[in-house]
This record gives sequence, structure tokens and C-alpha cells, in this order.
Amino acid sequence: MSMSFNGYFNGRRIILDERKLSNEYVPVKLPHRRTQIEETLSILQDVYRGQKKILRTVIYSGPSGTGKTAVARSIGKEIKEKSDQGKMPPILVSYINAHEYRTKFQVLRKLGNDSGLDIPRRGFSSEELTQYVLNFIDRRGNNLIIILDEADIIAKLGDGNDLLYVFSRLNEILPEIRMGVGLIVIFRQLEESLEYLDKAVVSSLSARVVRFDPYTSSQLEDILWSRIQADKAIKEEAVSEEIISMIADTVGYVPETKTGLGDARISLKILYYAALKAEEEGKDVILPEHVRYVMNKGVLPSYIDEEMIEKLSLHEKLILLAVTELLLAEKEKAYVNMGTVVLQYEDVCNRFGEKPLKYTRVWETVQMLKKLGFIDARIGRSTYRGKTTLISIPNASENSEVGINRIPLSVLEKILRDSISRELNARQRGEKPPQE
Repeated sequence: MSMSFNGYFNGRRIILDERKLSNEYVPVKLPHRRTQIEETLSILQDVYRGQKKILRTVIYSGPSGTGKTAVARSIGKEIKEKSDQGKMPPILVSYINAHEYRTKFQVLRKLGNDSGLDIPRRGFSSEELTQYVLNFIDRRGNNLIIILDEADIIAKLGDGNDLLYVFSRLNEILPEIRMGVGLIVIFRQLEESLEYLDKAVVSSLSARVVRFDPYTSSQLEDILWSRIQADKAIKEEAVSEEIISMIADTVGYVPETKTGLGDARISLKILYYAALKAEEEGKDVILPEHVRYVMNKGVLPSYIDEEMIEKLSLHEKLILLAVTELLLAEKEKAYVNMGTVVLQYEDVCNRFGEKPLKYTRVWETVQMLKKLGFIDARIGRSTYRGKTTLISIPNASENSEVGINRIPLSVLEKILRDSISRELNARQRGEKPPQE
């Protein structure tokens, strides 16, 4: 029997660049988002043209996977490149994701790092850091554009009011600063998030709202083909029109009936996992059976996927892994109690050689994971006496306002273990997580 080595010496059979299928990648083209791009550029034009002592704010609102982050980062990238080339006045563009940087101090430290400052983890109050960072940027003659992504998270946390108030009233709070500031604030659930903020902050954030509607099937087809043809993420000859239509029809939004997710991230994930399945079988093309396999397995990571898990702290991952393992072991249960989670968490820490947190810190971390949408937590009746916190991974069958989570527990378990191992290995090499 002759053996074929075709595809092994020449690299991947189908996938050319996994990075170009990730949420973090800024694509070459952004089909069907020209209106949002032009509206944003119109609002921010005074800032990137060098005008001083001004503040321009734009709010993005729309469900997950509708292009908000891609549009903001694409605009930021274009402005930065033109500024670096001398085609625009000096301008600093800082992208900050609130899933990763959740406190006022962390956000300001990220802004400082982007400006070239090496800011220690301790030694500054948040007020001191605000003045230090912004005065430094101003002294360099730069204007500033801040992109604050996942602002829903920061709005729900303790520092949200203070941070958003400072950003939206910089010229009043620090009148000595001359630089022009542009602020892009990205929300998934704008109306709900505003309920967590003080009236003064909501008033300060009064700005042009740019809406991002879910993508229709035909729009998703254009996005998928663009990622294949323009970005070269996947071999074009490995994908047929039928496959693209199949994925787009599954995910596409139907305005007439208001059904369908219209989520480009999910459609790209289906394409990616179907390509992985085809490669696993040694195929050179993606077949309908590969797409069906992905959808039937429920491997449809939405906002809770590998990239969002990477942004969790180490002990958030360890606690989430403990909950996942318990739910896998006790499949008949939808919830597990807090006491059991703590014991399992301590066991997980021992396996990874990590010192566990005290009970109070574990409880606080569980509350944070709840706010971030990774778990459900409710108060239930203990088997013995008193009340206890019951914990579960969000149920896939429930349509929550932040999207759906169809990652099977076994898949989530593997993602968490891999992520924890990577972080511990990076720490051994002397690398520090960004949120620290």
C-alpha cells in the first residue's frame, strides 16, 4: 500500500493561519461596516487632526460578534500608522479590554504602559496615577484616543463610575492638560449597563451612539469569504460555496422574524473547528459532515471561549476548573455547593502546585466569575443547616443577555487545563500576566 505524505511536508492541509480566525485579529477588510467606520471618523476627526483641549466621545452598542471591536481596532490601527508615518499629528492610541483590565488602576497602568511608561504595581494611588500618566502623554505633545472594550464589565464593578467619569471629563478634572482626547466606549448591553452607573456619569457619557446590528446570512457569507480570500486564513480551494452558505444560514440573523444570532465570531469559529475536523480526518477540503459535526457537538464558542478564558486570572481559572470538574463528575446535578467547590479547588491547586486562596478570597472570586458571566451562583439550602452558595456553569438552553454558551464541559475542562499550564509555564520563564 502506497502512503501519501502530501500535506505533511507542505504544512497544514486547510488552515493557513489560525491567528486570522481569532477574536483578537484585525482583518484586512470589514464588510458591511462602512457606515459605522465613517460615523466614528467623523466624530473623532478633530482629535486625529491635532486639535487641542477637546474631548470627543462615541459609544458602540450591539450584540456579540457584530464587528464593534474589529471596527474600533481597525480605526485605531489606521490612525496610529498614519501618525507614525507623519501623515497625521502625533497621537497615542490605547486599546483596553475591561475583561482583562478590570480596575481603575489596571486600566490607567495599561494606558501608561502604552505610552511608554514603566509603571510599578504599587506606589501610586489611582488619582496620582491619573495625573502622572495623562500629564506624561500631554507633555509629549500627543493627542490621545482610548478604546475601552467590554465596558459592560467595568460598569458593573466598583471602579466603573469613577473611571468612566474621569475619562469623560478629563478636560474639567485636569484643566492643565492641553491634549485632545477621543474616547470609544464599547458596550454589548448599553441600556442595562447604564443602570449600574451614577446619573453624573451617564450624563458625562452622553454621546453619539453607533449601533451594530446582527449580520444577515448574506453578510456573513461576505465576511467568511473575506477572511479566506483577503486575509488568507484558510486555503480557498478547501472551502466551497455550499459550506460558506451552510454556516452563514445557520448563524445569520433574519430581520423579518428577528431570529438567528447574526454573530460573525460564531460563524468564524464554526469554520475553524470544521477545518480542524477535516484536517484531523486527513481531508483536503471541508465537507458538510464536518460542519454538522461541529454544530451537533455544540462546539460553538461565543463570548466565553479560549481568548476570554486567557484573560482570567490564574485563580479564577483554577476555581472555574474546580466547578467544571465537579459538574462533570456529578452529571445529574445542575448546581454544586460552595463548600464542595472550595474542597475541589484546593485539590486542583495541589495538582498544579499552587497555594490556594483563603475562603473569603475564593468567595469573592466566585462573585467575580458570576459578574463576568462564566458561572451562575445562587443561594440555596444546605443539606445540613444554614444557607450555602450553589454554583453552576451558565446553562446553554437559556438565552441570557450576553449570548449563549454551548461549550461542552469536557471541552471547557481541556481549555482551562491548557490555559493554566501555559500561564504557570510562562511564570517559570519570568513572564507576568498583563493584569498584574
